[in-house]
Amino acid sequence: MTDKAKKALHDKLVSGLQSSDAKVVTESINQLREEGQLEDIVILFDLLMKSKDDDLKDTILKFLADVKEKKADKIFIDAILNKKYKTIRKDLTGICWQSSIDFTKHVEVFTDLLVNSDFETAFEAFTVIENFTGKIDADKKAEEQNKLKDAIPNASEEIKGMIHECIHILDQF
Repeated sequence: MTDKAKKALHDKLVSGLQSSDAKVVTESINQLREEGQLEDIVILFDLLMKSKDDDLKDTILKFLADVKEKKADKIFIDAILNKKYKTIRKDLTGICWQSSIDFTKHVEVFTDLLVNSDFETAFEAFTVIENFTGKIDADKKAEEQNKLKDAIPNASEEIKGMIHECIHILDQF
């Protein structure tokens, strides 16, 4: 397939994601598995925010959880930190622990979410930390543990337990 044909196919795919017909959008999402590009993930974030259709949201979340490209970690982290995506932050954080991508190098993002978010988002961030597979630099680990210890006095009761447990989990890395 020529570059021109690939671009035309990709443009058609992106156009399908913008359709008001949920079936067309779902078909386009499924085609992304074969023809999509890493930056198309952002289009799905926007679609997830706008969509009122629960089945479509489910399809998007499942697709995002299946992303295996290691470079996608930065795209997910940028979205989690972007105020524009605040309404789907819990969902995006949940995808991070469901995904096979290692988010260990972004430990500070998840400890900040644990300390500064509502219970559901904090729980998702805690679960991401629980599922880390990489090594954390000793200085970074100590910094994050100190941040968590400092947050305990002001944390709600339901989050305090997760913070204590997270301090112990970080010891394992």
